[in-house]
Amino acid sequence: AVVSTQSTGEEEGWDVVVSSEVVEHVPCITSFVGECAKRVKPGGGLMFTTINRTMTSWALAIIAAENIAGYVPPGTHDYHKLVPPQVLTGAIRDCGFEIETIVGMRFNPLTRQWSKTSDLSVNYAVTARKIG
Repeated sequence: AVVSTQSTGEEEGWDVVVSSEVVEHVPCITSFVGECAKRVKPGGGLMFTTINRTMTSWALAIIAAENIAGYVPPGTHDYHKLVPPQVLTGAIRDCGFEIETIVGMRFNPLTRQWSKTSDLSVNYAVTARKIG
C-alpha cells in the first residue's frame, strides 16, 4: 500500500482521505491508519472499506469470490490479515478521530451491485472525523 506523500498545496492536509479495500493487505494496520490520519486536516474525514475477519467473510470473500467466482485472483486475501471492526475503529480513534458511521456492504452477484446493510460480517465501511 502506498500513502501519498505528494504536497496538498496547503499545510493543513486533505479534506478527506479514502482507503478502499487496502487495509487488509498492509503489514501493520496501526501504522497505515496513522499515515492516512496524518494527511487529514483538522475537521476532515477519513474513510476505510475492508473485509471483516469472520467465518462468513472467509466463505464469501475468499472461497466464493476468489476460488469459485473468480472476482479476484486466488490468494488475494489472507484470512489472518482481515480486519475486525473493533481493530480498525480502535486504530482510527487512537489517531484522534471520532467514528461517525460503520455500515455493512453487501454484494449481489446476480446484479453485480453493492448495497448498504447493517450486517458487518463480510465487507464494511467506516467513516470518521478528525477532532480539533
